[in-house]
Amino acid sequence: YDAIFEQRFNPNLLKTNSEDGNTYILRRVALQILSTVLLTRSNYAIMMRYISQKQNLILCMLLLRDTSPHITLDAFHVFKIFVANPNKPPEIIKILRDNQVKLVKYLETLHKEKEASDAQFRDEKALVIQTIDGLT
Repeated sequence: YDAIFEQRFNPNLLKTNSEDGNTYILRRVALQILSTVLLTRSNYAIMMRYISQKQNLILCMLLLRDTSPHITLDAFHVFKIFVANPNKPPEIIKILRDNQVKLVKYLETLHKEKEASDAQFRDEKALVIQTIDGLT
């Protein structure tokens, strides 16, 4: 786990520039692979470990603010896993609660144009907002 996620995925997701100029592609593909791995049923233990670590949530929240709409959409698909976890560790709850107002405000505007044509995205986004808003 550590060799893959902490040494490979997370550093690649944090890169903002590279010598060969492929940072965008690297970040996008890394996020898509991460999302696929986390959402694959046979990787449940890996998903639970990943979404239980606060540095992963912080990284995901940073990626939600990326300038690329594709990166932010891919980051949202990872972020929703953190939010949907019914057994969030206290440090995850604290981060979400401490950023509750900003997150809800931001998520309400995130990919607004996509909501009209993608009912699943609209429903998932509404559920994420409702869940964050309901944290006490």
